[in-house]
Amino acid sequence: MTQRIARSTLRALCAAVLAAGALAVAPGVAHAGIRPPEPVGAGRVTGPATVATSRGRLAPGQAVTVQATLTCRVAEGFSRVSQGALYRLADSNPLGGANTMTELKQVGTGWTGSTFAWTGAGGDGVLYALTWAGELKWYRYASSTSTWRSGSGAVVGRGFTPKTKILNIALGGDGRFYVVMADGRLVVFRHTGRLTGAATWVNAAGWPIGTGWTGNEIIIPNGDGTVYRQYQGVLYWYRHTDPALGAVTWKARKTIGSGWKFYDVLPAGGGVIYATEGGTGVVRQYRHTDPVNGAATWASSLGVVKLTARPDSFGIGIDPLACTLA
Repeated sequence: MTQRIARSTLRALCAAVLAAGALAVAPGVAHAGIRPPEPVGAGRVTGPATVATSRGRLAPGQAVTVQATLTCRVAEGFSRVSQGALYRLADSNPLGGANTMTELKQVGTGWTGSTFAWTGAGGDGVLYALTWAGELKWYRYASSTSTWRSGSGAVVGRGFTPKTKILNIALGGDGRFYVVMADGRLVVFRHTGRLTGAATWVNAAGWPIGTGWTGNEIIIPNGDGTVYRQYQGVLYWYRHTDPALGAVTWKARKTIGSGWKFYDVLPAGGGVIYATEGGTGVVRQYRHTDPVNGAATWASSLGVVKLTARPDSFGIGIDPLACTLA
């Protein structure tokens, strides 16, 4: 089934399920605000769209020139609309000026909110989709042939049931999923079959790396250990060690922005963030120039308008490793 992506406890995970191509999450609760099928953002499991009452303001610190070591490829992804159409999406110049993001051809139908609770772009044409029954499905689109690769639609994980087992889910680089469990723990999973659709994971139970997460926040994981969190209008910076293996040593949390009330916020890697305003559908790009140490320095104080999405768009999904720091 083809379609378009939109805009807008745990320690007891069953390792046995992995052998069957599943990733089971032990009994628990889910992201606050998860509700029955309805349009949801690409970066959240669920929750009502919050209209940005103001553009994201950058916390103390002056805007600075983006680091010379930051490089970006074309940021590809997907977008879906409420009637279920799925489109390819691409920002030809993530570090460039305004309106460089374009909605490309339609590549699918049937991607409605009643079918999928969440979708996320994984880079290299990969798209993940979470059903309301808790099945995590894998798709990969080949731009060179304008077709979906063999195996698309395969179930690569089970047990991520919205509303009963997980509260929130966000996708970082290289197949890393940051999941807020029902009991408020933040758990990292890594899908090693990202490019092939194989149901293989580094650790079936994942790695619990934090507690006290509410499910009401939007999580923006860069994949290198840097994690941003939009919560109650504030943008926070976190960084933990060893994102590949899950060991946990956190640097002190820092506040790096205020006025952040976006419908969706998505990582593109290297401190580059795409934020979608509720209501207007405007997608802005922000560049945090110090993702490693968390200084509140930005390339632009108001962000750069990249796209005005369709009025009926759920949201967008963008390659989480489009940009990297050398």
